[in-house]
Amino acid sequence: MRKDLRFPCGIFAILLSAAAFGQQTNPAPQVPTDNQQGGFKLQVNARLVVLDVVVTDKNGQVVNGLTKDDFMVYEDKVPQHVVSLESSAVNLPPANVPVNSTAELDKLQPNVPVNIVVLDELNTKFEDQAFSRYSIKKYLDSQGDELQLPTMLVAVDVQHFMVLRDYTRSKKEILSALDRHFAGIPRDANWQADQFNAAFAALIEIAQATAGHAGHKNMIWLGRGFPTIDPVNLPPDVNDALKAAIEQCTNMLRDARVTLYTVDPAGVSVDPPSTDENGTYTEDPFGGQVDFNAMAAATGGKAFYGRNDVDNMIGTSARDGASFYTLAYRPSGVSDEAKPFRSIQVVLKNPNLRATTREGYYTQVPAVPDAQDAKGRLSDRFVFDLAIAAQSTMVYDAVPLTLKRDPVNHDIFHVTLPTADIDWEAAGSQRVTASLAMLVESFDRKGKNLFHKLVIDEVGLPVSAGSLNPTAQTVMLTGVVPTAPPAARIRFVVRVNHTGKLGADNFFLVDRKMLGDPETGLEPSR
Repeated sequence: MRKDLRFPCGIFAILLSAAAFGQQTNPAPQVPTDNQQGGFKLQVNARLVVLDVVVTDKNGQVVNGLTKDDFMVYEDKVPQHVVSLESSAVNLPPANVPVNSTAELDKLQPNVPVNIVVLDELNTKFEDQAFSRYSIKKYLDSQGDELQLPTMLVAVDVQHFMVLRDYTRSKKEILSALDRHFAGIPRDANWQADQFNAAFAALIEIAQATAGHAGHKNMIWLGRGFPTIDPVNLPPDVNDALKAAIEQCTNMLRDARVTLYTVDPAGVSVDPPSTDENGTYTEDPFGGQVDFNAMAAATGGKAFYGRNDVDNMIGTSARDGASFYTLAYRPSGVSDEAKPFRSIQVVLKNPNLRATTREGYYTQVPAVPDAQDAKGRLSDRFVFDLAIAAQSTMVYDAVPLTLKRDPVNHDIFHVTLPTADIDWEAAGSQRVTASLAMLVESFDRKGKNLFHKLVIDEVGLPVSAGSLNPTAQTVMLTGVVPTAPPAARIRFVVRVNHTGKLGADNFFLVDRKMLGDPETGLEPSR
């Protein structure tokens, strides 16, 4: 079955209505509310829980050289047996191996840890944004010309998720992108709903886009994130939707091996995050007020605040992203149904050492909803996935795409993706099928949308006898889009509808450095 659909720009599922905040808002990327939309959980494969753990001494210095016998793991306070432990040192990239894109990262260094630096222009004062940029430059000035880890630089405001520089190990390239980006003035506090939704959309986009890279991702978020929300002031249905959205977002980050470090550049004037009497978050990091620092704790990261040495906080976050242990254990005891959330505690036998990791995982995961119902209406989750992926220029590698322009008809593009990244279903004894969606959009140099088309298609391939693996290693989709001027950039997004996995990439019809597209976040080169 094949169906062509026109994709309406700017349509998003609704997380929280403006009325929930008592404010009027403009359209912004928003997270689905339906509890059935969340098909995400911590990486638990064949009953194996995998954790990234940072170990520090009483002076805050990282500790290397430990073995699995040095660790004790508790799930819901029940001791667990550590089956494996690996140091991040085995996956650190060798010197003089350049990386200039997501594609090169996945091809040349598929398991290395990476840094993703986020400039928050949502809820951060303009002067604090300037201090963040100054601090990044100060931190980079202390590094060599080749960065230890591949690093991506992005910026987020209410309307845009901007990839300022794709993965690179070049300090010069990061500094150049920073100089070409001019931050906007953030909206006032009465735009809380926009800020909240845009921050969540950014976190989800990073999780979905980077899911195809097996290595650990260290997200260093420079800014205040979304405004603090007290669920007591929300209606019960909105409160439930908020809780479901938070669980989905944190689980997506965990699945993608993303650890969030929040660095507030506001200095000593900022209020500390909400903690218990011991100075730590409770078992449920979102049991009280919902604040952005709790997101860091939930993913195994840290929240830095109330300090003026932001460059040192960036350095500490980057250091932790390169110095961790990957620990695995097989849960024992209680069934999944008995308690949907399992708390995790990792401690060291040496009482002078401290382990930092994620706080737990959810065992029950709703299925990903169908892309459309029997009447052809698209699900909220489907619309959100494609809309958020279409809005930016970020490369999504959960389903790697190879774009090739037809040599004869330049309006035809061939989009190739690996069959191994698609979940196939049997259609008889000699064939498998999968439902795929492809969205194609084109833009002019200034980012104006010129064309958009969505195709939902069921793709079938032959298989070998007794196997569900297609005989072909790739599957090709074809997109037709007008490329005559003023078209300057084409965006391709592919979704595997059964799993919700996404692939996305761009084809530039002009030199990308000449674009004034706000989605790039960069001033055109002159």
